[in-house]
Amino acid sequence: MKRGGARRSGWFAGLICLAGLAGCGSEASPSGPDEPRGGPDPVPPPVDISSAWATSTAAAQGFDPDLLEAAFAGAHEAVPNLRALVVARNGRLVREAYFGGMHRDSAFDMRSVTKTVTALLVGIASDRGSLNPDQRMTDWLQHPSLRAEHDAIRVRDLLTMTSGIEWSDEAHFGPWARSGRPVGYVLDLPVIAAPGQRFMYNTGGSHLLTVIVDHAVDGSALEFAESELFGPLGISNRRWPVMQDSVIVGGAALALRSRDAAKIGQLLLQGGLSGSQQIVSAAWVEAQTSRVVTLGDLGAVLRDAGYGYQTWSDRAGGGDESYAFVMWGYGGQFVWVVPDRQLVVVTAAHWRGVRDYAFAQAGPVADLVVRSVMASARPIAR
Repeated sequence: MKRGGARRSGWFAGLICLAGLAGCGSEASPSGPDEPRGGPDPVPPPVDISSAWATSTAAAQGFDPDLLEAAFAGAHEAVPNLRALVVARNGRLVREAYFGGMHRDSAFDMRSVTKTVTALLVGIASDRGSLNPDQRMTDWLQHPSLRAEHDAIRVRDLLTMTSGIEWSDEAHFGPWARSGRPVGYVLDLPVIAAPGQRFMYNTGGSHLLTVIVDHAVDGSALEFAESELFGPLGISNRRWPVMQDSVIVGGAALALRSRDAAKIGQLLLQGGLSGSQQIVSAAWVEAQTSRVVTLGDLGAVLRDAGYGYQTWSDRAGGGDESYAFVMWGYGGQFVWVVPDRQLVVVTAAHWRGVRDYAFAQAGPVADLVVRSVMASARPIAR
């Protein structure tokens, strides 16, 4: 423990309003999703994610080849800003396509997909005994802006976006990023709900998580990510900038190759395993991808949405009323995982300058691209 454990955007405006209308009380994770029609696919042995993806054909992995080809053929037409589409099933890379000058070695800023990776770092640190998600946030942060009302906020509340700290990406993200005070800016905002009671999407709160990791582990949070996550997964082509506090941005800006973003999805699909190596515990993965907070219908993107540890879920998101968990970034960046079909779908889309169109663009990416791919994934008989 590095410091002795001392006290240490616009596209989500509609979601924040939805959260306010719903009251956004968190609820305990259910016992599990309903059984999908056709039942889940057989679970293959965990693949070694540290190696390059093994490839396979659509037919060999249970796709309807014609439907999958049609999904790829229509993807860029459906979403002209689409830049990458990658599909893996049963631990095999089946199909990929790139547009607008991108190629398979392009590292693309995945925006809030970063949050899921941040939660993985918290999980790995928790597995190592470096921190506990039930610890108070104030056990790890030393800052003059801390107030008594922060004392009840746990690390877990930051993970589930239920810290109670007022935030709107539309109102606060830009000023926060320019403030030069990435911790102080967040802490200076009012606490408007009891911790654990109200969902408010908070990119600043996600950054507090990387600051906490930075304090909890030996070396920096970035060095920890390299040694404990990226290195073991064979991810070398990446960019993760730091903020003015010299800590990696917890809520956005991680750039990954789409193939490597698919590795993150595959790691979660495999319960934290890469081959026989447990990168992060299965218990953490289950909590991270569970439905801690219920949010309901989020339009064309998520139809029966929930939120776990910096990761979305959808009870109806698997294309056949089966469960899916989703890493979702601004403007249509997705890593979409359907456990019952052993399926990972990654999309990257041009997001700079789309502004008010960003949320509208995410809908077609999810509805016309991702779900078209899922429709081609036939159930595999046991």
